Amino acid sequence: MDQVTLAICTYNNARLLDRALAAIERQDHTSKNWSTLVIDNNSTDDTAAVVDRYAAAGHIPGLRRVLECRQGLTHARRRAVAETNSEWIALIDDDCFIAPDWVRQTIAFCHAHPQAGAIGGRTRVAWEVPPDQTVARYRASFAEQDYGDQPLRIQPAASPSHLVGAGLVLRRQALRDCGWLDAGILTDRSGRHLTAGGDTEIVFRIRNTGYELWYNPAMSLEHFISRHRLSVPYLCRLQRGFGQSRPICKSLQFNRQDTLAWRTHLFWDHLRMFSRVAREYLHYRVSTPHALSPDYRIAFHFRLGQMEGAIRFLLKGYHP
Repeated sequence: MDQVTLAICTYNNARLLDRALAAIERQDHTSKNWSTLVIDNNSTDDTAAVVDRYAAAGHIPGLRRVLECRQGLTHARRRAVAETNSEWIALIDDDCFIAPDWVRQTIAFCHAHPQAGAIGGRTRVAWEVPPDQTVARYRASFAEQDYGDQPLRIQPAASPSHLVGAGLVLRRQALRDCGWLDAGILTDRSGRHLTAGGDTEIVFRIRNTGYELWYNPAMSLEHFISRHRLSVPYLCRLQRGFGQSRPICKSLQFNRQDTLAWRTHLFWDHLRMFSRVAREYLHYRVSTPHALSPDYRIAFHFRLGQMEGAIRFLLKGYHP
């Protein structure tokens, strides 16, 4: 049985998938106790041809492609778990380029931490073109993760509190025990829709089940950010998606039960925050429309998403 499967969920991104597979092909781990699975989420570009080319070359252990017809990242991730039997599953995005020693460092860290349920590494943003100052300030929104040069256990109610999805390594048994495989709450990205929070849900559910969360800087990768994502309108959409997932993520972070009292508390809390930012937003739009800063626009969309998520959580609770 493989110790780790590198699972790449992809949708119409053959150009970057080619580079992601090239990085995997350069791994210095010579044993055959790992494999790579590409989950093709209904791509209509050259995804299949790219995977076939690397599979024919034979330099990536166990490389194969499966088609997941249900659209969305969450469906693709669950398909990756169903299609494999390795002890660990690594979520390598199709725009992530892992360092040559990534597999070796990952397997070594997994062996050394038998209580770990999820492990994240150092993720650096690689811009296709230099962004403007506004976009550059939101590096964390593009899954940049750097918690220092030493391994760090991620604790509840602390900072940092979670791990990003890019390069997230998950213990199969932890995924089973936490219930995400059968009853996940949040939907992640689907096609061009920037819904979010799925990876955060997984991480918090695993910790709430009793497993440890770890950051390991030796597991290093680059997250490539294409030029079409380097705009304020894109960041507004992205932050709105983050905001929509925030009420449920906050509940999971503190392991709160799905009670009407808690959902009502969150609703009023988010309503107060949204009302304040909405009043300011309307004031500036009316009085000085040209002075509305990009940061303020981004913040407004995040609060708007939070309000939408709080309403949905109030009405439905943890039920998707």
